[in-house]
Amino acid sequence: MIQQKHLQLRLHSPAFLGDAHQSGVWRTPPIKALLREWWRVAAAPAAGYEHHSLRETEGLLFGNAWLEPDADRNSRFCKSRVRMALGHWDEGKMRAWEPQDLQVPHSEVRNREGRSRPVGSQLYLGYGPLTFQQSTKIKANAALQEGETNTLDLAWPKKDSDAIAHTLQLIDWFGTLGGRSRNGWGSLSLGLEPLTADHAHLTTVLRDLKGCLKLDWPHAIGNDNQGPLVWESKSIFDNWQSAMKFLAATKIGFRTSLKFQGGGPHRQPQQRHVVAYPVTKHTVSATGWGGNARLANQIRFKLVATEVSKLKVRIYHTPHKSPLPIGSIDELDVWQRIHRWFDDPQWKLTRLRAKP
Repeated sequence: MIQQKHLQLRLHSPAFLGDAHQSGVWRTPPIKALLREWWRVAAAPAAGYEHHSLRETEGLLFGNAWLEPDADRNSRFCKSRVRMALGHWDEGKMRAWEPQDLQVPHSEVRNREGRSRPVGSQLYLGYGPLTFQQSTKIKANAALQEGETNTLDLAWPKKDSDAIAHTLQLIDWFGTLGGRSRNGWGSLSLGLEPLTADHAHLTTVLRDLKGCLKLDWPHAIGNDNQGPLVWESKSIFDNWQSAMKFLAATKIGFRTSLKFQGGGPHRQPQQRHVVAYPVTKHTVSATGWGGNARLANQIRFKLVATEVSKLKVRIYHTPHKSPLPIGSIDELDVWQRIHRWFDDPQWKLTRLRAKP
């Protein structure tokens, strides 16, 4: 038996989805990757967070060419049992970037006189897809612009309906597409149920922060004694540009709250290196780090629509142990410091909590 669903997709911020010609285009591969990413989170508790079992189940659902034959020596290679079709594969209409990149102060960026100077918020959050050539420019030929829509038709085996429904709801709450999507670019909505702290699709993927830090892959939304590690802006924004300015200031704030001791290159990693790596002018020369090491930021951003057709910011943490050697650094302490930073009222964020 096959289950089907028709979904309406809408972007709340520009998306950098490149094709072979580096043009922004609606494509199914990034959407399939997004489905697999959040399916793992949805399915991880039932698998006891055991990645070998989870990977096997994922391969049988989404397709594989690597599973060993079963006990009767039958091949388990298969194509994906989840089928999808977009309503269109149109190119992005955003061929020139915004005329003004809203500035935010950055205490660690200096001018030639050694004074701190502001940075462009969009460039700061989108460096790579965005570049600077006298002003912020789009690097590729085009991007998908905010407000663009598409339809997505999905089909899957009926026995997997609960898992797929759970996955789609998580994507609606937390999913983003394309380059620099952890910074809020490509914020996507599916028009499903609103996020609440006591919603079953959220509570079943929460895991205590200490438990999350036992594994080195993102498998849950974190939780502590204050509730889910999910925050939303108290402010409502008229457009994505002002929301991105808020996010840039927030990211600069929580990152620079972890001060470096001395300049780079550092012989050993310091606390801010645990948050994300590389860090400009602060490379680590210790074994396992260097110029090629990468740590993606576990703190993720998303723009979400409000009931009055405006935007708010959502910040959430998918905690996991660093896959890079961090020596004597206490990861739990690092992340708790950042959570306390978010909880401080002066930063105008509110923690997601169950209603009394």
